[in-house]
Amino acid sequence: MGELASALAQKQEIQRQKSINLVLRAIIELNAEGYRIRVKDLMEHTGLSRSIFAKPHIRKILIDKEICKASPKADAEQKAPTNKSTRILNLEKKLREKDEYIRRLIIENEKLKEECALLRGKLFLLMQR
Repeated sequence: MGELASALAQKQEIQRQKSINLVLRAIIELNAEGYRIRVKDLMEHTGLSRSIFAKPHIRKILIDKEICKASPKADAEQKAPTNKSTRILNLEKKLREKDEYIRRLIIENEKLKEECALLRGKLFLLMQR
């Protein structure tokens, strides 16, 4: 199992390096041609999909080469709190929110079941006529 996981990780790293090299080569070529580089140009030049340019390893290159700007919101979402107690508190808060959501859904489900039973009764009465 460990051998398979390491082989998969190695394959993914090779693919990651290929995409990094492809993007870097495209940036160099487009710079040499005097283009104002945009992600759309890189997509056309490399043949890679838009989703590749959102991956962290490619996004870092784009930010380093000043092709796109770093968004503070995205950086904040990626960094998890390092303090265990803070993480525990955040997870407990999420758990409470999910429990509340589940409770509301259960109540709504019960109301819908009651409504369904009433409608089924009305349908039965209408079918009797």
